Amino acid sequence: MSVNNDTLPPSILLEEHFLSSKVDRTLASPMLSSLGPGVAKELCDLGRARIKDMDKNGVKMQLVSHLCGFASNASLCRAINDELATAVGAAQSRLAGLATLPMAAPAEAAIELERCIRELGFKGALIDNHSDGQYYTGHEYNVFWEAVESLDSPVYLHPAPPTKSMAMNYSGPYAEGAVRAMSGPSFGWHTDTATHVTRLFAAGVFDRFPRLKLILGHFGESLPFWKDRISQSVATGAWGTFARSFEDVYAENLWFTTSGCESLTPLICMLQNTKIERIIFSVDYPMVSMERGVAWLKRLKEADLLSDKEFDMLCFENAGALFAMSARG
Repeated sequence: MSVNNDTLPPSILLEEHFLSSKVDRTLASPMLSSLGPGVAKELCDLGRARIKDMDKNGVKMQLVSHLCGFASNASLCRAINDELATAVGAAQSRLAGLATLPMAAPAEAAIELERCIRELGFKGALIDNHSDGQYYTGHEYNVFWEAVESLDSPVYLHPAPPTKSMAMNYSGPYAEGAVRAMSGPSFGWHTDTATHVTRLFAAGVFDRFPRLKLILGHFGESLPFWKDRISQSVATGAWGTFARSFEDVYAENLWFTTSGCESLTPLICMLQNTKIERIIFSVDYPMVSMERGVAWLKRLKEADLLSDKEFDMLCFENAGALFAMSARG
């Protein structure tokens, strides 16, 4: 079966990034240099060029979030969110916002999340997987998770650059580039994000806040692959006593996107243990171009892994249900 853009349904994308003009370019330059000039230019655009690219590739809406690793303080986060809100307002329903939050200060993160949801009309938040090595498991983060739950705000837990001590765990007799890749976007920061979810579970966060909506990108950051083994381990009692099983948390509190991975293999794995209602198409723009994302979508359609209804669910219905939006009309 041959598939072209005209036969694909409209899509709502969840993990699509930008770089704020409020970020110090001397701090951002190393990352921008590694991405290349074309990607750097696209990161800085929230206007006509982005919308034109969306139109070309059948994308109805992007939920836009800031590039990871720059949420250093509440003042900067507010400036980033205000800039994004202005762009969302100008885009006439083609863009929606996910808040950037100062996760080093959980009370301030809760305040900024509420402002973004209630005043700026954002749909949720995207947060770094850790704040300088600090995970969000302690009771000091209850104020944040309480706000997330009371606002009914989905939170996207996104990989973050490793600290120096994290990266050192990957050092060895090989190129420095291998260390950066293994500790970062090729492997390490994905598995660390999956491990963060198990930390949250072990700390009782999902028992204290059973209505949390947590999103993981990159086909679940490896968590679906390990889900059954983790569930079996938790069931032995070795992890402690919980009101809800890991199976319950996986089924009721987690959503997953296809961002950044251009293979069908991880999806085939996920379909064995994850409800299709919890899987959402995303691209990871502009690190992955929308053309490449749509090419993956075409391969999926041609592979006939999903029914027509399931394909629509992945492309736009699941995102619409999670964020109370529609891609039709």
